[in-house]
Amino acid sequence: MKILIICPDWFPNISGFGTSCYEFAKNAEKEHTVTILTPSQKKLDKRGLDVRPVTQIVNLANRNPVVLGLLREIRKVDYDIIMIYSYMYEMNARVAIYKRLGLIKKPVVLMYRGSLEDEVLAQLSTPIRLAKITYDRTYGAAVFKYSDYIISNSKPTLVVMKKKYGLKSDKMSYIPNSININEYIQSKQNNKRVLFVGRLIQNKGIKFFEQIVQNIPKDWKFTIAGDGPMENIVLDLAKKYKNVEYLGKLTKIETNKIISKSDILILPTFAEGSPRAVLEASASGIPSIAFDVGDVPTVLNHDKNGYTIPRYDIDVFVKRMKELIDNSSLRKKKGDSARLYAQKNLNWNKTYIQTMKFLEMVVKNSKKKKT
Repeated sequence: MKILIICPDWFPNISGFGTSCYEFAKNAEKEHTVTILTPSQKKLDKRGLDVRPVTQIVNLANRNPVVLGLLREIRKVDYDIIMIYSYMYEMNARVAIYKRLGLIKKPVVLMYRGSLEDEVLAQLSTPIRLAKITYDRTYGAAVFKYSDYIISNSKPTLVVMKKKYGLKSDKMSYIPNSININEYIQSKQNNKRVLFVGRLIQNKGIKFFEQIVQNIPKDWKFTIAGDGPMENIVLDLAKKYKNVEYLGKLTKIETNKIISKSDILILPTFAEGSPRAVLEASASGIPSIAFDVGDVPTVLNHDKNGYTIPRYDIDVFVKRMKELIDNSSLRKKKGDSARLYAQKNLNWNKTYIQTMKFLEMVVKNSKKKKT
């Protein structure tokens, strides 16, 4: 099978969904032909894959790259199927629109990676709120309606897709997010560290950080790993509170290491698909605390692997965090449960096979229609 992947995120400037894209491509290229189109950037690291830069002309809000000549680059590739990672990018919406206009003949599959829910709007600043509303009603709608199929890493979001865009069930499939479990070292749960890993943007609940650190004992660290436009808020917190440790953006190896030296992961994010940080914490035997968004309830397995908090109730959030800080046996119990769950349900090999079977089915059906 010849697979063309459109991935708006790539190394060195990469986020969680881009990492998932890379891991899929790295595995798939062992048996299939894989080509990746991504916006051009300085010091693009192809990681040994067939990664082709598409000229980037602007990066809207430093989060949404707009490229020039996308259709031309697509036409240079011999492919059976196109995968577009995330609905929230102009270049991915353009692929779906090209499909609708008949400029692309082969099947297009959207790999949904989060942030569709409208409940997040009340938590965002006015400019970002208006941007999301506008995008979801225009480009976002095009991605969902014009893609041939959708693979969602969040089971609850399938209902949202149906309601918001009137999609039919046979167009959608749920395949959990996953990671390579063997890459993660189990925490010894004696580090006195609460950890946040993620982009420093509004959607990640950065506005709650001060209330969180105020409820962490002074002999514990609140470690923050990541970068983004709200970095100044974190730097100010690090000046104000001696137990705030800001590490900035880390490599994957560095991230794995700091997770293994932590005790609790907190993720006060407003919207997600299936947050990679929670999966990584589970693989390291660390309980997570996160709001009830996306596939979080599934990954935390009815609070056996941490705590799922009612959306945006920060008071309950910090209460549960303090319970885990104060009770080492409870932390260990939930951490052990999280690791076992990850080994059984979140291992990459299992979901990779599911994804490949789905893609092969799509290609097979597409070829049947032509004959």
